[in-house]
Amino acid sequence: MVDILGIGNSGLIAAKKSLETTGHNIANVNTKGYSRQRVEQVTNSPINRAGIIQGTGTRVRSIDRTHDPFVEKRLQKATSHEEFSRFRSEEMEQVENIFNELDSEGLNNIINRFYNAFRELSSQPDNETMRSVVRDTANLVVKDFHRIRDSLDTMSRSMDQKVLGEIEDINAIAKNVTELNIRIANLEASGDETGDLRDQRDLAIRELSKSFQVHTYIDDANHFVVSAVGVGTIVAGGQYQELAAAGRSIKDSSSGMDGSMEIFFKSRPSQKITPKFKSGRLSSLIRVRNEDIKNLQTNMDQLAFDFANSVNAIHRRGYASRPINQGPDGSVPDFDKKGALTGINFFGVSQQVDGAIYSLKLSDEVESDVSNIVTALGPNAPGDNRISLAISKLQHEKFMSGGTSTIEEEFLKTVGNVGVEVGKAKLDAEQMEGIRVQLSTVKERISGVSLDEETSNMVRFQHAYDAAAKVMQTASEMFDTVLKIKR
Repeated sequence: MVDILGIGNSGLIAAKKSLETTGHNIANVNTKGYSRQRVEQVTNSPINRAGIIQGTGTRVRSIDRTHDPFVEKRLQKATSHEEFSRFRSEEMEQVENIFNELDSEGLNNIINRFYNAFRELSSQPDNETMRSVVRDTANLVVKDFHRIRDSLDTMSRSMDQKVLGEIEDINAIAKNVTELNIRIANLEASGDETGDLRDQRDLAIRELSKSFQVHTYIDDANHFVVSAVGVGTIVAGGQYQELAAAGRSIKDSSSGMDGSMEIFFKSRPSQKITPKFKSGRLSSLIRVRNEDIKNLQTNMDQLAFDFANSVNAIHRRGYASRPINQGPDGSVPDFDKKGALTGINFFGVSQQVDGAIYSLKLSDEVESDVSNIVTALGPNAPGDNRISLAISKLQHEKFMSGGTSTIEEEFLKTVGNVGVEVGKAKLDAEQMEGIRVQLSTVKERISGVSLDEETSNMVRFQHAYDAAAKVMQTASEMFDTVLKIKR
């Protein structure tokens, strides 16, 4: 009789636990990252009584979550790639906006207006008003060069702040994963359930994979390890390495700008790991800042440097547009009361390409006196337009990239490359989103909660509970009958 009661009690406990687990699944049907759980039920060890093998009921061996680690790893990787492409697309679109020729006032159009102003001046070389137009148009060119470089610099600085934000988020998630590792290890040591905590850990790692590509594994000491691909271990069991970011001098900068944020492990500040991250938002920010924007800054410096020097080279050959007192032998002095008479630069620019835009301006001579805008190749020749005409022809001269392209072609090539990168990033983002959504669907199909299935299980386990209770009731009645006989 007692054996029947024990068997019934074991079935009652197992059915109760199954009902609890089903209720837990239903309660978490809308919980992000939750994996449905199942009760793993096995028979109790049978006993040998009078030569007869006799069953002793059932027991709950474990409560397992329905989970495919292979799908989870693929989902983490797809999430990392999607975030990289999406972030790159968004950042490159902002870069593209800097170069957009809005309302016909982009740099290319302004430079063409500058050449056209010299062309019009060549038709009226003694017209002072036209000289003022040339100077004003040149100032617009200088202003737009500065606008582009300042905008690129501002974007680079803003990415420094985004890198700081990413590092803070990464450290917070790494700390959370470490705490979950400790709790999971402690609960498993005491035989308790850890399915919910493992779901939370998977969700945290998936969130971490948005910042960079992660790799997870169990080491020889049975510690759950999270590493950043290409960088190293971030979390190992109950410990984690904190990341940090700080501004560095231009000598140690990977972006080519002073104060650039560089990433390192807080325990090893001398070892820069900025370019080592793979995929994810962090890698995207670093690539746009250190490659795309840096290349554009270099290209624009080269453009400004070559543009200014090409104009200066011709402008220096002529003479100021004012009366010049020549010597009896026809010699021309280099200076008069107003200043230099020849060898006058139109633009002021540094002697090196790096940072040329910062130094680009109208020369002091041209800024202060429009008579220093040279049109004539010879002195005292108000109708001579050879210099102004030669400068206007630079518009179609191939003096860029070693004499292979005009300034317009070089600028449009630079802008076109930005457009190509934006298009590629958008296409990659769409493709990776599709892959990520597909894998999310696969994971949901494997691990998600189906209300229809859980409702069916609830009815099944309820019947099992009722039946087990009936077994116990029957055993109790049989036991009472035996007691009455003895009385």
